[in-house]
Amino acid sequence: MIHSDWHIHSEYSYDASTTLEEIAQQARKQGLCRVGITDHANLNDEKFTDDLRRSASAVKAAQKKYPFLVLGVELTPIDKPRFDYVQKHGTKEGYIAPVLSEPFDIELAQTKEELMALGVRYAVGAAHCRVDIPHAHRLPPDLDASVKEWYRQQMWLACDERVTILGHPWYHGKSIWYEDFSVIPHSMNMDIAAALKENGKYVECNAHFFLTEQATEKFRHQYAGFLRELFEMGIPVTYGSDAHHGYEDARAKVEQYLSAAGFVDGDIAELSENSLW
Repeated sequence: MIHSDWHIHSEYSYDASTTLEEIAQQARKQGLCRVGITDHANLNDEKFTDDLRRSASAVKAAQKKYPFLVLGVELTPIDKPRFDYVQKHGTKEGYIAPVLSEPFDIELAQTKEELMALGVRYAVGAAHCRVDIPHAHRLPPDLDASVKEWYRQQMWLACDERVTILGHPWYHGKSIWYEDFSVIPHSMNMDIAAALKENGKYVECNAHFFLTEQATEKFRHQYAGFLRELFEMGIPVTYGSDAHHGYEDARAKVEQYLSAAGFVDGDIAELSENSLW
């Protein structure tokens, strides 16, 4: 059912260790047709821009031996005041978040032109944390505030020209809604779906939701059903292993849940040439 993987991190991501050679060799063993390397561009500072340059250079070299590799990037929302500070000073050091009456605006680390100049051909855009208020990571998890903020970010990503694939929708690092997906209002998912469809985006089936021990069986089936609903609305669904350390084949387990939700071979999408930059 799954023939390509569009979300993989190599050693050029700050939180990953797998070499491109290992990824390519394992992908070949798995019989994958296309493999997208999507190293992180979390911030517009020299650390992340240098990581991305090194990723782009390494993938370009590896493509001579492994032409099925595709250069992508994973972009994550940044609070605009932080982005502006780094843009001005070249570093986040010394940044003090302002106190505003409204949620911070959102930005991404690179422009589409900057990414294309490096040879990047598509972007996974994904929410990872709250960026609406200062120091949110220091606060205890707040279900209602987090749902509202993830919805805001995902709606924004679904409308941004740089985003090809909405990555791991409703991922949460502390798994605060991984018992019952119905705590996410259906109306929010329909709003996100409408924005994805209107803007010609893909949505990602990320292996994390079906592998993490924090997710209940109920949640996993609900989440597969959510993806199926979007698919039936005409939104193409890609697969992303989101591998960081090693590259084991997780497809069999993921496909169990997808099959139960009604997916069959041919339903999981490949990025078309028209979708690649």
